[in-house]
Amino acid sequence: MPYLKLNDSRQMPMIGMGTLGIVDRNTLRNVIEDGIHVGYRHIDTAYFYKNEAFLGEKLREIFKRKDHYRVKRSDLFVTSKLWNTRHSRFEVIEGLIESNMKLNIGYIDLYLVHFPMAWEEGGKDIPLDANGLTKDTNISVVDTWKGMEDAQRMGMVRSIGVSNFNVDQLTRILIHAAIRPVVNQIEVNPYLTEECLVRFCQKSGIQVVAYSPFSKGNQTLMNEPVLKKLAFKYHKSVPQVIMRWLLQRGIAIVPGTIHKERLIENINVFDFKLSEKEMLRISRLNRNWRRTELPYSRYNAEYPYRRMCYE
Repeated sequence: MPYLKLNDSRQMPMIGMGTLGIVDRNTLRNVIEDGIHVGYRHIDTAYFYKNEAFLGEKLREIFKRKDHYRVKRSDLFVTSKLWNTRHSRFEVIEGLIESNMKLNIGYIDLYLVHFPMAWEEGGKDIPLDANGLTKDTNISVVDTWKGMEDAQRMGMVRSIGVSNFNVDQLTRILIHAAIRPVVNQIEVNPYLTEECLVRFCQKSGIQVVAYSPFSKGNQTLMNEPVLKKLAFKYHKSVPQVIMRWLLQRGIAIVPGTIHKERLIENINVFDFKLSEKEMLRISRLNRNWRRTELPYSRYNAEYPYRRMCYE
């Protein structure tokens, strides 16, 4: 598995296992077993995914093995994320402590601010008012980032970054940051190419990591003639062509699946290369179709999808 060098000099595998939606203990255990067996070394989780404890349990078992399926803790790269109800500087530390306790694997490699919006603390994970909108607070992304910097300085996490942040939010952080974000994890796929945001991140030394690379299994995308022709040409599947398109843009990827055959397929993408014209044809499929919107938080001051990207 090829690795990318982050701006703090740490190495991150280019492809990871996304675990959103895998809340069943046995299903998660099987996915992790299969993924590590076939070569994955990057695992992406979050407080909100509600599977950190199950993930940590399985990883500790793997670390203790004596057979050839054993991997060491230092072989893996584990990402988790801070939830929106813990954005105050103190709560950032508390959120990280909780994730560390649930995982119980020694340390977290990368901790991300999951979304830029700050919600009311101390209650439900998604606190809604009578109108079905989130109960927001006025905590800025800069204040939250200071808490992330505190956590890294205290040795609680190795690298820190963000997720779902737009150019304006990244710019404000970069102006005030003592420690730069190493990653911005965002939704990227041929229907949401995010050309401007990706370009800004790359110019700023922030590694882009793509989630929902297949637009959550969008069948219209899977049947795009351009993608099907390229899949036929290279003897690959449409998802593999999409993965290759992302990798050639310098974007790391955390696709999610519970099927072993898909786990294998998703990393079998390093034996072919798309031409510049083919890359452009795929990029022209962009429709700005976003699958992760959180519309109940659309009036939050830090809602990231309100403005068009600019540099």
